[in-house]
Amino acid sequence: MTDTHIPHLPNEILCEIASYVADEDILNLRLSDKTFHSITANLFAVTFFENRAYDISTKGLKALVKITKNPSFARHIRTIIIGHGGKFYLTKHNNYLEEAFQNLASIGNTISLGMRHVRRCRKYDRERHTVLNNTIKFFGSKVLDAAIRVRMPLGDLVVDTQSAPQTRALPSVSDYWVDSFTRYFYNTGAIIYRFQGLRVKLGSTESYPSSSGHILINNRVKRLEVLQVGLWAWHCRLPAQHYLGLHEIVLEDCDVYGGCLMRTLESSGHVLEHLTLYNARLKRLPHGDSETWASLFTAPTVPLRVLKSCKFGNLWDDTHGCWLEGGDKTIQASSRAQVSTVLSNLATGNRIFTLDG
Repeated sequence: MTDTHIPHLPNEILCEIASYVADEDILNLRLSDKTFHSITANLFAVTFFENRAYDISTKGLKALVKITKNPSFARHIRTIIIGHGGKFYLTKHNNYLEEAFQNLASIGNTISLGMRHVRRCRKYDRERHTVLNNTIKFFGSKVLDAAIRVRMPLGDLVVDTQSAPQTRALPSVSDYWVDSFTRYFYNTGAIIYRFQGLRVKLGSTESYPSSSGHILINNRVKRLEVLQVGLWAWHCRLPAQHYLGLHEIVLEDCDVYGGCLMRTLESSGHVLEHLTLYNARLKRLPHGDSETWASLFTAPTVPLRVLKSCKFGNLWDDTHGCWLEGGDKTIQASSRAQVSTVLSNLATGNRIFTLDG
């Protein structure tokens, strides 16, 4: 008879069992048995070391150096977020950063680098501009320079606003943080183009209080992805080159201003190939025109009919206060002819139609 005790099961079955374990229970599973300790080694490394965050301090940076010296863990690192409190730090901190980046460069991983704000200034309400500017300049002049000196391959530029403090004077400090961070890198020349793209990590919002959204702009594949964002509008304050020639736009579980979305689609010209709008609410700009999904689909300046594929579903029209007729179900098209049919029928509110070949 076959031995079916856990230690004697095939590795494939053990790995399948481990994949169902919650992240917080992986550590306990590793302590339970030598077999599971070995089987979960890769899962443990990916879960706990793929994205790392450290504050600029002797203790924090020594921990970063220690982990990057361990090849078993270092090869799984993909993102490093540096926390900065707006103060100036010691030269030895730069040495720690350079040593850690050198260790990662020797492995050959492509590493995404980013900053998050750590509130340490007691007079933050009054000195927030100085604090944020010092944080941003530190990242550009110290963190990024250390990575460039050791020739570490760079992935995305990450702006982490999940821990950005809220103040009485500036409730929307996350928007200010994103705006200041990205403008600094565009104003200082070609720094942004050393990265593959821009990634913004957002905290919970009023519309999605239990979720953390993100915005991703990948310069290499020309993809814009907005997921679980309460109101996607800050992008209209960023330089226009962010949105030139996009090949794919994905907006899911988010609120958008109609005018901003229309300008983004216009900026993509006639190279836009794929568009996804799912669980999206079309909002009206204050004192602006009444944009609707129907007007977006029929606008002569928006080159939607050149799309190769599209996905639409659960589209809420704030102007009329209702779901778009025909858009309350998921509709997918995989050819230009099908896209043309979908757009025409959604614009006219036709609920029942078939896709052409």
